[in-house]
Amino acid sequence: MIRVAPLLAERTAEAIALVERDPYLNVYLSYILERDALSRRSLVGAFADRHLIGLAYLGRQIVLAGESAGAEGFAAYAAGMPHPKAITAPANLVEVFWDRLPEWHRAARLIRERQPVMAVDSGTLLVRENARVRIRRATLADLKIVAENSAEMISAELESDPRKHGREFTANVAAMIESDLWWIGEYDRTPAFFCHIGSWSAHTAQMQGIWTVPQLRGKGIAAAAFSAISARLLEIVPSLSLYVNDFNQAAIALYRGLGYREVGEFRTILF
Repeated sequence: MIRVAPLLAERTAEAIALVERDPYLNVYLSYILERDALSRRSLVGAFADRHLIGLAYLGRQIVLAGESAGAEGFAAYAAGMPHPKAITAPANLVEVFWDRLPEWHRAARLIRERQPVMAVDSGTLLVRENARVRIRRATLADLKIVAENSAEMISAELESDPRKHGREFTANVAAMIESDLWWIGEYDRTPAFFCHIGSWSAHTAQMQGIWTVPQLRGKGIAAAAFSAISARLLEIVPSLSLYVNDFNQAAIALYRGLGYREVGEFRTILF
C-alpha cells in the first residue's frame, strides 16, 4: 500500500538520491531540495514499505518524480487542495496523475502532450560564431525590454499574457536579473535574443525563456547567442538542459544544431 505524507527533513538525503536518478527530468525538485526552503514545505513523498518511491511538489504548480505508483498516491492526496496553475512532469507520471484526479478538478485550459527534454555539456556543445552578435548578462537597466520580451515569449508558448499580473511579473523578472540569471544576445548592439536560467542543481542548469525578437529572426542570431551563452555557463555548471514543445520544430533544430540531445520527455497541463 502506498502512503503519501509531507517530506520530513530526515528523508532529504533519500529524496535527493531519488531525483538524481533522472537529473535532467527532476532539476526543479532538486533545486527545491537543495536551495528553496520555503517551497520545500510543499514537498510530499510517496512511500512503499517505508521506502521513498516518489516525490511531488504540490504548490502553485505540480511537479512529480519517481514511480507510477507514487503518482497514483499523489493524485488521491491532492484531492481538496487548491487547484494548481499547471502540472509539469515526465510524461508517464502526468498521464497516471491526470487520469486519477477526482471529477471535481476543473478542465485543462491547454495540454502540451509531448515536450522533449534536451541537454548538452562542454563535450558536445557546438559554438556558432557570428561577429555581429555579442552576449552579456542583463542588468536592471534592461528590465523593461527583458520583461516585454519575456511576456511575449510566455504569451506565445502558453497562450496567456503574464502582464495581466502587473507588478508581480515585473518584480519577478527584476529579481532574476539581480541574481544574474538573465542573459541577452545583442545583434549590432541591439538586444535581439533573451534567455534565463530557471532551476539548477549540482548536475545541470535548466534554460528557459529562450526567445529571439521576431523581426530579427532568420539571421543566425539565436544560434550564435545561445551557443555562446551555453559555453559561458558550462564553465561553471556540468551541463545545461531545457524542454521544448514538440511542434516547435525550428527550436528543436536549433538546439540539435548546437549539440543538445534528447534525454527525456515532459508533458504539461495548464489551467
